[in-house]
Amino acid sequence: MSQIKQNQNNSENSSKEDEKTVSTRILIGLIIGGLIGLIFNVYFHDAPWTHWIMKNITAPLGQAFLQSLFMVVVPLVLSSLIVGVANLGTVEHLGRLGTRLGIFYVSTTLMAVFIGQFYITTIQPGTGIAENTRQEAIHAMSDQISGLQQKSQGVKESLWPGIVGKIIPKNIIEELSQANMLAIIFVSFIFGIALLTNEDKASTQVVLTFLNAISEACIKIVGWIMHLAPYAVAALMINAVANFGLEVMGNVGLYIAVVILGYLTQFFVTYSLLVKYLIRIPVFEFYKRIFPIIATAFSTSSSSATMPTTMRTLEKRFGVPESITTFSIPLGMTVNMDGTALFEVVAALFVAQVFGIDISLTGQFTLVILILLTSIGVAGVPGGSIPILMSAMASLGIPPEGIALVLGVDRLLDMGRTVVNVTGDATGALYLARVEKVDLNGNLDRIQ
Repeated sequence: MSQIKQNQNNSENSSKEDEKTVSTRILIGLIIGGLIGLIFNVYFHDAPWTHWIMKNITAPLGQAFLQSLFMVVVPLVLSSLIVGVANLGTVEHLGRLGTRLGIFYVSTTLMAVFIGQFYITTIQPGTGIAENTRQEAIHAMSDQISGLQQKSQGVKESLWPGIVGKIIPKNIIEELSQANMLAIIFVSFIFGIALLTNEDKASTQVVLTFLNAISEACIKIVGWIMHLAPYAVAALMINAVANFGLEVMGNVGLYIAVVILGYLTQFFVTYSLLVKYLIRIPVFEFYKRIFPIIATAFSTSSSSATMPTTMRTLEKRFGVPESITTFSIPLGMTVNMDGTALFEVVAALFVAQVFGIDISLTGQFTLVILILLTSIGVAGVPGGSIPILMSAMASLGIPPEGIALVLGVDRLLDMGRTVVNVTGDATGALYLARVEKVDLNGNLDRIQ
């Protein structure tokens, strides 16, 4: 018996060391990739060999990492959410958790929107931009704008009915193949509740055992993929910095500063206050332990690709029960978009300022409601919020083609946006763990 316990302890210690090693290597990859990308941008921007390296080496490596993570997202969400709901004990318990989490998500998203609204209306980076600059940007991005406008039309035609249509699928197999997370989560909830209320507990347990095995297999695969993360993060950073560089000036540079200031306020002020006073764990420990989540989100710009890392980190580094992570994280990934909501309000009002359009307080309130509704179910992939933003702009009479002014720098802002989104999800899971009486401080002492 003591030998078995010793083996378990050795396995746990090995897993902890492995987590620390991967985190350190991700940080190193992030720094090295950024430095190499900066060198490419400053000294070799027009050299053919730099473009060859980015096209044939760094881009495929980064894409392989992203695709590998996307590969496990749908089976992981489906299996883990069904198991998470079915294991909650009673429908009343499910309702209580869902209500608490819903209030938490809406509160943090509203806070993010108000932060963005305050900074954009106070600093006003869109005033005084030259007409020729505006026209050049629109002309340069004309092809991308055309495609995005087609996507945004579908959103504009029916905001809330469109969301409802996405939630209830006609063909779940088709929705699975298209990774429609709203439909997948809805079906998972229905199946989970059906299993929760099923009187034949023996057959229910067989199904849950099967689904739990799928979930565990997905997590195991994620562990393997994360060994590629340091190299993939470096590759993604090389491409991002080499293509974009640091030479951003004028109004667009000020716009970037406003968005990043909003991200930093939400990330370091809003979440710190929640962690300290609501979740009641040390703030420094929180940020230190979620670093793998931050690094993955920053480099991939994808909440979907980061989701397995988020679940794994919360369980391994905070001791959050699997029943909570499997319930809250897939849900948060789809409906809790703090960073996206902040970005959308800043971008929309920036374009309005550029075109000299005065948005009244009523109009700004309408924008907030639109963003809250349309941010639900935003595709958790790079640039997934852009068509949604264009539809919201058009609804308020802001020229959608003005998106060209921010489209060129969106990849940079998308990285920070995703970090805020997934940090909000992680904070929500920890809040749920706290209200469910999980001893988080005891877990932090135990899991060094």
